[in-house]
Amino acid sequence: MSEQTIGYIQVPKNSNGITRSKTTVLLRAWLLDRSLKQLEKINRNEWGKLEFPSIYVLFEKNKVYVGEAKCVYSRTKTHINSPDQKIKKWEHILIINDGRPATQSDFNDIVVRRDLEDYVIKLFKQNNYRVVSQGSGQQLTSIQKTAVDGLIKELNFFLKKENLITKLLPDKGQEQVHRDDLKKLLEKMGKRIKRWSANEAIIDGVKAFIRPGSPKKNRWQITFRDEFKDMLEKGEGVLLVPRGGILFIPFKEIRNVITDSSKFKQKTIDVYIEFKDDSIDLVYTTNKIDVTEFRLIK
Repeated sequence: MSEQTIGYIQVPKNSNGITRSKTTVLLRAWLLDRSLKQLEKINRNEWGKLEFPSIYVLFEKNKVYVGEAKCVYSRTKTHINSPDQKIKKWEHILIINDGRPATQSDFNDIVVRRDLEDYVIKLFKQNNYRVVSQGSGQQLTSIQKTAVDGLIKELNFFLKKENLITKLLPDKGQEQVHRDDLKKLLEKMGKRIKRWSANEAIIDGVKAFIRPGSPKKNRWQITFRDEFKDMLEKGEGVLLVPRGGILFIPFKEIRNVITDSSKFKQKTIDVYIEFKDDSIDLVYTTNKIDVTEFRLIK
């Protein structure tokens, strides 16, 4: 299923303050305020007081909580009356399902819902939201996987149309480990972290340059400039790439692919990480080295 085969329709906010959207395939969505009145209107007039299994997203500015529920009406009512401590001041909720009650819906399978919940959590993290809920990927049967794969394609299309995301998740095995999770994983591995910011850190006494890379034709571009370019020329420091099992590559190794020292007179130096089935290469122009051994999580 390609985006060209999926259409998108949004009905403007009505007098009750509810906005409805849908794809021309399966997905249906309701965006409403933190309002019992709006919720009761939908439940009475559209859901017919039946269970509608769904996934949902609570929004509090750039903070989001992603959840799943067999009966989204009951779960939403609970979030309104007794909000989770992680997102007490949420303002809006986006409810997504396939427009069918539990007896007919693909969302009625809890394994499908939880796998979609986990996917949407990762997707919002990829788009720099602060996600305060946790998911868990599921073991899927072939039937469940077919359902999930189709719904994910629709979700990607739908959330882009809603202007909630701009970036999709990379290929499996190349997903980004986000900042808070990255720090926890490194500490769990026994790494000593003295200083930590979005782009650099002191890890085991060595200055680390933290870059997830930018996607460029099936590889990830990493640009060295200013202080880190100077450190790279000296072979001092380490490149921390928070994807593909977390790469921790000493600058002295990267220096080996830059054989022409005059290149360091340029303002920037671009290297690329290429993930293969069984190995990982670091590439500069026509030179490359295998950096698989520097992957922290096998």
